[in-house]
Amino acid sequence: MIRGRRSTVPSLTAVAPSTHRGSVQALPLSATDDETLARAAAQGHPGAAPIVWQRFAPIVRRILKRTLGPGDEVDDHVQDTFLRFFRVAKDLRDPSMLSSFIVGIAVRVARGELRRRRLRRWLTLSSSGELPEVGGAQQDPQGRAALGRLYLLLDQVDDRSRTLFVLRFIEGLELTEIAAALGCSLATTKRHLARASHRILTAAQRDPALSAYLAKAPQALELPGVDDE
Repeated sequence: MIRGRRSTVPSLTAVAPSTHRGSVQALPLSATDDETLARAAAQGHPGAAPIVWQRFAPIVRRILKRTLGPGDEVDDHVQDTFLRFFRVAKDLRDPSMLSSFIVGIAVRVARGELRRRRLRRWLTLSSSGELPEVGGAQQDPQGRAALGRLYLLLDQVDDRSRTLFVLRFIEGLELTEIAAALGCSLATTKRHLARASHRILTAAQRDPALSAYLAKAPQALELPGVDDE
């Protein structure tokens, strides 16, 4: 895990492939489609890293923040996601699936962190387990309480259910995007999502702090504090 460097493009000198760069046209990568950008990244094009970061860091950060909850380590996990991507960029078989490929890496980073958190709790190495203070809490104490209840509820489900729920109902990804990111068939994704959403939404409806938000946005569950500031 990288520490002490936040919201910056990862240093990829040691991990970017050193293949021949002449096979990628020398054009502004910011103007290219995802497929061309994926090929450039796989070939170690010197302009690929900052463009990949600029284009995909926002969604990676949202997914990690919404899956893991508020905290001060999200940017570290974002950088870890992109470092992992550039180590395996050459393994992307379908360059047109660049977005799903990166989202899939972010999901694996998030699930790895959830497992580590669970292990720390088992070993009694964690703190009180309460959510850290986040900006805007004093202005919206009810939203703060609802957000806390949501993540306490998500802590009670398995990592796959939590990830599916976040990607679909909070991040708003299409089912096909989720299936591609998780490496599952569409039918499997629908089946697991149906079970996860039923369990989580049923529990949320029974929670006084969450039921009011469900009534306002039953399909999105956009609780205050979940979005990026």
